[in-house]
This record gives sequence, structure tokens and C-alpha cells, in this order.
Amino acid sequence: MSPDVLLPIVVFFALGVPIVVLLWRIFVIGGRIRREAQHGRTALDIARRSDICISELAGAVDELRRRKTGPDASAASLQTTADALNRYAQEAEAVDKRLPDGDTAGLKVEIERAQRAVELISHGTTLMAEASGEHFFEGETSVKRGYLNLLHAREAIKERAQAIADAATAPRSEAQKGR
Repeated sequence: MSPDVLLPIVVFFALGVPIVVLLWRIFVIGGRIRREAQHGRTALDIARRSDICISELAGAVDELRRRKTGPDASAASLQTTADALNRYAQEAEAVDKRLPDGDTAGLKVEIERAQRAVELISHGTTLMAEASGEHFFEGETSVKRGYLNLLHAREAIKERAQAIADAATAPRSEAQKGR
């Protein structure tokens, strides 16, 4: 081959290969950043929806706690919230799969905490509905404890989701980039 033909081919490959590698890295890293940002947005969305759900139940339980309504009035809200939290826990499990290996306190753990609070409130309303003296007060105590646990779980869900979102948008170290 003559140098007139060989020189442009060598220059083309010398310039083309680094450009292709650079573009490939931009698309790979850009895709990873988009996926991580979506992961954070999903966590915040789950927290927002669970906050709405828990707040509605907290209002109904507060009325019960203050004896403005009877134990039967909050039964529908309890069931609706329990079902919604169950769905959110399944969604949170998918979010938690993307957490770093050392991070054990995921969003699902906090949602399960809220589920246990709903179960405690449900147990309390059942005891209150029996209407015997001792069981009524035990039920009232369960409702009050469950109410406080529910409020604490709501705050923990918000904080955990914000931490996940912050971690998803934070710059990654070199050790994490290799994964």
C-alpha cells in the first residue's frame, strides 16, 4: 500500500477509536446516572404516597383516640391503609435491592414498621369494640401506642426515602464506580 492511502486510514483509526470509546463511556455513565436518579425518585414517590395514606389514617385514629368516633368507624380506613402499605412494601423491596450491600435499613423496613402500627391499632379497635371494661382500656392503650408508632413510622419513611434519594444523586467514589 502506498503512503498516500495508508496515512489517512491510520489517522482515521487514531482519531475514530478514541472518539467511539469516549462516546460509549458517556452513554454508559449517563444511563447509570439516569437509573440512579430514577431510583431516588421512586423512593420519594413511595414515601409521598405512604405519607398521604398514613396521614388519612392518623386523622381517623386521632378521632377514635379522642373518643369522637367509635371503634367501628375506623375499620374501613384501617383495611385500606393496610392494603396500601402492603403494596408500598412490595414496591420498596424493589428499591431496596439497589441499595449498597452494607446498607441494611431500607425503605421496606420502615414501611413494615408502619404496617405493625396499623396491626396494633386494629387490635386495639377490636378490643374496644368488645366493650368490656378491662378490654376497652387495654384496647384504648393499644390504639394510642399504635397511633404514636404510626406517626414515628411516617417520619422514618420520609427520612429514609430522602436518604435514598440523596445517595442516588450523590457523586460516587472510585470503589463504587467499579461495581
